[in-house]
Amino acid sequence: MADYPNYPKISSMTMMAITILFVTIVVGFLFKKYLDRRKTPALSLAYAFLLWDFAAIAVLIFAILHYIYDPIPGLVGEIQYARYGINIGYAFSAMSNIMIVFFVSQIYAQSPLFRRTQKAIPIFNSILNGVTIGMITDAIMHSLRPELIDPLVKYNPQYPIGQTVYHLVLTVFAFLLLIILSARSRKQSLFKWEKAGFAFIMISGLSGLFVYVLFAFDLIIQFVPYFSTGYTIFQQIGWLCGVLMCIFGYAGYVMPQRLRNWYQAKEKEVTQNV
Repeated sequence: MADYPNYPKISSMTMMAITILFVTIVVGFLFKKYLDRRKTPALSLAYAFLLWDFAAIAVLIFAILHYIYDPIPGLVGEIQYARYGINIGYAFSAMSNIMIVFFVSQIYAQSPLFRRTQKAIPIFNSILNGVTIGMITDAIMHSLRPELIDPLVKYNPQYPIGQTVYHLVLTVFAFLLLIILSARSRKQSLFKWEKAGFAFIMISGLSGLFVYVLFAFDLIIQFVPYFSTGYTIFQQIGWLCGVLMCIFGYAGYVMPQRLRNWYQAKEKEVTQNV
């Protein structure tokens, strides 16, 4: 993937900035929630979204640098800033995956899966995502030591398709785990506001999946001439899904009092009409 073009567009960078703004606000609310009640899942979710926020910030900063300095794609010795941003972003994304699975293991600790396995799943998942971080770190370090490797990757860190797929598989695992256990808990819930909360968490998980599917599609579609510069509309929609992931994740886990009251009122209204 070292030779793939990456030319940031104003529209893409604007969408990144909007995403960062919304995610930062949600993270702030989650940390406030943790400080109010000291519940560990709130802290895990806050760190999961914070690390994802750091990923977006890294991609945006290096995209801006790329836009300003406008390096020639594929030219040996030209610093491909956008590629550094993407690699660093994926490293933070892997850390976010780790925290997502820890969050799932905490809120669904009483599920049969986690009663049997305890912390084995989040620990094993952490190790696997650590491999992603290691591969990315190695690629970045090699790009900064061009005398030891192929000059084509000088200041142009690789991110091979296999590595991309590996990270995507781990991400799908994290969010599917969240979705499946939330669906199970929703089915067992009695109150409408509880069902809504689990539904919101499921939407958060689906949005998280779409983020990476769209990012992967943005990469693959670069082989099509019209989309050859990268940073396509699919990436922009992916950033929007990131906003939805965080908003629905917060709403589902915290279930703000006004939202809870609204569902309770609707439930009471239905009961009275029966």
